[in-house]
Amino acid sequence: MQHFTASDGMRLAYRVDDFTDPWRKPECLLLLHSAMGCAQRFVQWIPRLARRFIVVTPDLRGHGESEIPPPDKALTLERLVEDAAELMNTLGIEAAHVIGNSAGGYVAQRLAMTYPKRVKTLALYGALPGLKNSNAMSWLPQVEKKGLRAFLAETIADRFPQDIDPRQREWFLDQTGSCNPAYIARFITHMASRFWEDELHKIGCPTLIVAPGAEPIGSHDGYVRMAERIKGSTLVTYDGMPHNICDAVPDRCVDDALAFLARHARAD
Repeated sequence: MQHFTASDGMRLAYRVDDFTDPWRKPECLLLLHSAMGCAQRFVQWIPRLARRFIVVTPDLRGHGESEIPPPDKALTLERLVEDAAELMNTLGIEAAHVIGNSAGGYVAQRLAMTYPKRVKTLALYGALPGLKNSNAMSWLPQVEKKGLRAFLAETIADRFPQDIDPRQREWFLDQTGSCNPAYIARFITHMASRFWEDELHKIGCPTLIVAPGAEPIGSHDGYVRMAERIKGSTLVTYDGMPHNICDAVPDRCVDDALAFLARHARAD
């Protein structure tokens, strides 16, 4: 992991992976992880994507190796968007293809609205337009009582299918359970206050929406409305899948991402 300092002084981590052919001039792809995640959660994605693109994967502030903002520093979705834009500035990236998972998809959507010329394409996995119309706030008392890891273990069926490798489940619980509970409570509380379905028409780039068919956080109908509001977007549903599609079926997710990008990325 490498680090840069955001404009508000926070030290943020990121990684760059590039296994493209040295004679090519590849485009950049920005990967944004979910709440309670980190860049490492894309470990099964990066090898394939990095053969075709320069892949930049940050740890969102307060996650992974990025600094946790103190309680007196405001936490907003807009600040997370600025973090992404400032990372692109740091690396000299004028525009990129952007993939966002869950809360990372919230950042990706708002990045495409705020800086439309900087987002070439958008791929959203399990990412509705905000967390307001969900049961997320009911998680917090349980997390406070039981602990983050124990809560996630009890609700694992909301995130993974039953046939998931037990070793992956435990790795996921260890990774998410290592997050700072107080910061995660702040993060979820803010995201649960946000909803921008009526603004989705502002997204003008080619957009792929990948929806869990058995979405327990919000509803699948929300993804249908997204596709109706983002002009020319493509909706793909993974029937019967719970929320964590990026973890549970990474190869399928990457297949769909690469097929989408093959239609819209620059050929070189």
